[in-house]
This record gives sequence, C-alpha cells and structure tokens, in this order.
Amino acid sequence: MEASDEIRSVVRRWIEATAARDANSVMGRMSDDPGALSVGTDPEEWWHGEEAFAIWQRQLEEAGPYRFEPASIEAWEEGTVGWAATRITIALGETTREARLTSVLHLERDEWKIVQHHLSFAQPNEEVWGLALTVSLEQLQQAVRRERPDLSAARAADGTVTIVFTDIVDSTVLNARLGDHAWRDVLLRHRELIAQATGSSGGSVVETIGDGSMLAFPSARRAIACARGIQRAVDQESGHASPPIKVRIGVHTGEALRDGDAFFGTTLNYAARVASHALGGEVLVSNLTRALVDGETALRFHGAREVELKGLPGKHALFAVDLQ
Repeated sequence: MEASDEIRSVVRRWIEATAARDANSVMGRMSDDPGALSVGTDPEEWWHGEEAFAIWQRQLEEAGPYRFEPASIEAWEEGTVGWAATRITIALGETTREARLTSVLHLERDEWKIVQHHLSFAQPNEEVWGLALTVSLEQLQQAVRRERPDLSAARAADGTVTIVFTDIVDSTVLNARLGDHAWRDVLLRHRELIAQATGSSGGSVVETIGDGSMLAFPSARRAIACARGIQRAVDQESGHASPPIKVRIGVHTGEALRDGDAFFGTTLNYAARVASHALGGEVLVSNLTRALVDGETALRFHGAREVELKGLPGKHALFAVDLQ
C-alpha cells in the first residue's frame, strides 16, 4: 500500500466537476460496471450503475448555488485497487457544513475509475447516539489523564508500568455496515474478550470507552502476551467474518512510581501514539518495551520501523510482535 498522487488528482477533479455541476465529467470519472455504487446521506441514496447517473444529473440541477471544496484528500493504491478519503466543506448560501467523501477506485483500461463512493455529512456523536463518545485513541488517553486512576496494582518492583492501548480499526465504517444493534453486540463481546485476556495475563483494564481500551501491566512480558492473546482471539472469533473485525494494539513502558505527572503525560501519550501506528491485526511496541523483554526466547519481533510520533520530537523505533 502506498500513497497515490494520481488517485488524489482523480478525486480532486471529480469533486471540481461536481462543484461545476458538470454531470458528464462527474460520471466520466465513475466506472460503468453495473456493480458501481453511489451512497449518500439520505437512507434512499443507494444507487447502482446508470441509476446513479440519472439521479445525480437531477440532484445537480436541484441543489442550486453552492460551493463544494475539498479540505484534504488522503489517497492510496495497491495494484489495480485504490481508495481515498476526503474532508469537504459544502457551502449552501449562508450555511456551511462539513462532509466526508470516501471512494474506492479500480484501474480500468489504464484509468482510475470510481467503483464506490459514499458522501455524508459529519455529525457529532451527541446528535446520532444521544451521548458523547470517544472517537480516537488520543481522546481515550486524555480521558485517563484527566481521571488519573490508581495504577498501584500494575506497578512493577522498579516502579514501571507497561501500558497497552487497543482499538478496533474502521469502527465507524463497521458500525454503519452492521447497524447500531449488531454493533453494540460486537462491542460487548469485544470488551468481554479484552477483559478475559487482560485478567489471565495479570493485568488491569484501566479504561474502556467505545471500542478503545487502555490496559496496565506490571510486566512488559505479560503485556505483550496479553496483546498477542487478544489478536489471536479476535482473529479466531471474527477475523474471517464479513466485514472482519481488526484490532490495532500499541505497547509502551514508563516510570510511574517517582513521577506520576510525567507518567500520565508523556508515557500515556507515547503509548497512544504507538498504537496509532499499528495496522489492523498488529501489535506494535516501543523500543524501550522491546528492550525489557530482550532475551525472551518465546518473543520475536520484526525489524525496526522508524516513525514520527505526534507531539514527540525526533524519529522513534517501533517493533511489530511476531504473532506466530
């Protein structure tokens, strides 16, 4: 998987054609395969193939004057498949709204064509769920930092605590695909799985909000063993479901005994950043955590991954745990 300037350009031109109400150019960027799918905000906006063309022409006429501007476009490709996610500002008269556009593209006759796209308005969780939800690992870390839970049971003799952050990849998309009731069942089962794996490894569940969890361990070895166990259990239970559930996990160790303020600041921040770099189905550990288990014959790691961690200076070496 690699970043794609070409796909970013295709999506940008497609958005510009939409803003210009150029229906022919809009549809010219889309695949003519009968399976091509357009999805919008309204429950009825779910169209295939030529149906989308006719309805889009009508909607462009009905919408009236508006501005349709991309704020950012992230685009990726792998072989003949590509995908993009775009934040868009839509201005209708005096009203401005934020929207998201996701697109799946396929290389057809040496041209990238959109085979599926979904445009919807960004709405706060309070409006959809009736309550605020944590929407990122960073928010989960900030919640723990505010609450400053007692971690004494998770301290090693040397005063260190190993922190594990977990969350489900693409949870918003999964929620939309499964529906609210099924998604709640998935979350309940996922939390049970997390709690079982944590308890059996001698750790503590510090916080669970939405699909994210923070765990604490007195041992780096136990923390990694728990993370491996979680990945195996998730894969066995739902890794082959449709859609599959994938979890990313990050592990980092810090000093908690002598400097609690620094621990709840830097250490938690570092652990959350490590998790944010993990791929679905991956356990990623910091260089310090890996060093603490050096010599453990049962643990193997892939080569160092040099990354930048938001809010932390310099490059940082992270290691993926061999789950086999």
